[in-house]
Amino acid sequence: MKVVLGSKNIPKRDAVIKVFSEAYPDLPIVVACVATDSGVSSHPLSAAESLLGATNRAVQAQKYSPVADYYVGIEGGLLQVDDRAWEIGWIAIGNYDGRVATGLSAGIEITGRILEAIRQGQELNDVLDDMYGIGKIGNSNGFYGLATDDLVVRQQAYEQGIHFALAQFKHPELFL
Repeated sequence: MKVVLGSKNIPKRDAVIKVFSEAYPDLPIVVACVATDSGVSSHPLSAAESLLGATNRAVQAQKYSPVADYYVGIEGGLLQVDDRAWEIGWIAIGNYDGRVATGLSAGIEITGRILEAIRQGQELNDVLDDMYGIGKIGNSNGFYGLATDDLVVRQQAYEQGIHFALAQFKHPELFL
């Protein structure tokens, strides 16, 4: 089975490999990673923008490699409710016939100086680098890992969302 991920990010890649290998244990899984542009801001501030970014990445992945079984887009962004916000991984999975399913990861609340910097246009990775000297945290365990002492890491959060989106392909009768 061929899966094309619209990102070269390591936690995203590893999450896709793990989930598809679990979901299709009898098939060899090949994951191709391609750099895509989300078409949204560097750190989306809303659910709509984050979902659009994930969908755009999946669509671009299909343009890169039109002969594959699945195309995956993952976009981190904020879910804002009133004055509170959570960092969430948004997942869009498309298949060869153009159907797209979506899922969400677990979310972790973002508050204080970090949230203010994001709302002013900075990306979470850059904020953490500026404030704590942690470079490229998004290509490792992410804010999830930093905040939980690596008990929950970025890859694990994405795995949930990928499982939830993939469920619509594995069990379409539940989503009629």
